[in-house]
Amino acid sequence: MNIILMRHGEAVPFAPNDGDRILTPNGKGEASNTGTQLKKAGWIPQTVFCSTRIRAQQTSELVIRALGLAIKPQVLQGITPEDDWAEAVATIEQHATNQGLFVFHQPILTQIVGHLTEANANADVHPRAAPATAYVLALETFLRGSATLVGAYQP
Repeated sequence: MNIILMRHGEAVPFAPNDGDRILTPNGKGEASNTGTQLKKAGWIPQTVFCSTRIRAQQTSELVIRALGLAIKPQVLQGITPEDDWAEAVATIEQHATNQGLFVFHQPILTQIVGHLTEANANADVHPRAAPATAYVLALETFLRGSATLVGAYQP
């Protein structure tokens, strides 16, 4: 199975509540650009999941549009910046489908990628998870070190 783990696009730095931070115009362009790159590379998810944060929801909607899909993102609890990365892995595993896309946040994004590819949640993941970076992983299980990074896309 292949899964796509993606960071949201650039968001405004401040809002009364962190969950209310929206994408900047640049962040919207980043999300669309990464979606276009995924499409050109043949990574077309049939399911899209995102965190409860507005910036992740906006990113997923822009990626869906860039991919030309007629689906809506499904909002998941448990994949916000404050959530424990190990619990987030379990959440992702419960919902994973082949080429499923998950849009969420740092620091748990690279902790999960490091855990799955290097067996180390503190691994130095490359390329770095700039806004709207998407990692494509090939895996059969969600055990530590069991995945292979098969692609990375950045705006």
